[in-house]
Amino acid sequence: MTFATYSYHQVRNITRETVPAFTSSCTFPAGTAQEHIPEFGGKRLFAPIWSITDRAEKRQLSKPIKVHIYMEEEVFFAESETLVVVGTGSSENEAIDDMCKHIIHFYHYYRKLPLDKVTGDAIRLKKIYGTLFVETK
Repeated sequence: MTFATYSYHQVRNITRETVPAFTSSCTFPAGTAQEHIPEFGGKRLFAPIWSITDRAEKRQLSKPIKVHIYMEEEVFFAESETLVVVGTGSSENEAIDDMCKHIIHFYHYYRKLPLDKVTGDAIRLKKIYGTLFVETK
């Protein structure tokens, strides 16, 4: 007997309780996301970043950073959801460079910050920034 057959035999005798609030007679309007979230203009793409230049020193990342690049109202955005940073610019490269500057800033900030001074999502970010770069000796 396969798992699917076994599962069917386990649940086939289950009866559903009818709840008046959740029957099809109680309808409510439901819209789509397009009605609430505007469409971004221009092209949208994802790209990995493997290294970042910090004060004329090229630093290798321990893992690539996934960057979402898009354009809205003639401004380019480069965003890393994992690191919670966004860069802007008049071109894709400017937006990525701006985002990298923010990453370097937060790297130094979280490295100096003691663990007992962070709460919430900052704990996660401190751990990520702590292992962001491959340490060279």
